[in-house]
Amino acid sequence: MATKEKPKCPHCGQEMSDYAVPPYNFSDGLGWGVTSLYVCFNDQCSFFVEGWESMMNFYGQRASYRCMCHPETMEIGAIPVFSHDALKGGMFDPEEERAKEEAENKAAAALRGYIEAKDTLAIVDMLIDETVAPRVRLEATEALGKIADLRAVEPIRNHHFTNEIIKKKAEEALELIHKANYTKECPYCAEIIKARALVCKHCGKDLK
Repeated sequence: MATKEKPKCPHCGQEMSDYAVPPYNFSDGLGWGVTSLYVCFNDQCSFFVEGWESMMNFYGQRASYRCMCHPETMEIGAIPVFSHDALKGGMFDPEEERAKEEAENKAAAALRGYIEAKDTLAIVDMLIDETVAPRVRLEATEALGKIADLRAVEPIRNHHFTNEIIKKKAEEALELIHKANYTKECPYCAEIIKARALVCKHCGKDLK
């Protein structure tokens, strides 16, 4: 779809937007046979505006419809909606999606190089970079757990993870690192100490 000129809505003349098709169909369950459609999201479009009254009169439902266009056949149709914001979550920019994919592939390639070189700190940097794709960051947690370098502990522990799945995997990586090095973190000062230590050598707290 990205290489084609986007069609204009026959009802309002506004350029249609790319819309990612969900894994279900709105009508017969057969789907449209494509992963995306062109849809008019103009809230002032006559087709959408007049649809509310039409749907109420014919079906007794508070709903309307938006004009859609099949990207391969260019056939015009309609998609039912039950609110002004319905479907808008599926809007996307093909160029932006392509840029994200390229950035993710570049990050994944860089990570593979760091893993091969066992560059712990570089791998940690990718893990705690919230702009890096989640898939790449999850791969970084697995690598850190295998490399088991204690230098990874402090920066990971000090980072505030916004993704709960990545946070959980990072914590699992820390457990693997400590297990491999027979260490643990002091519950009082957070310094790394021997797993069997009864007294923290850093803060002097009794750990028994």
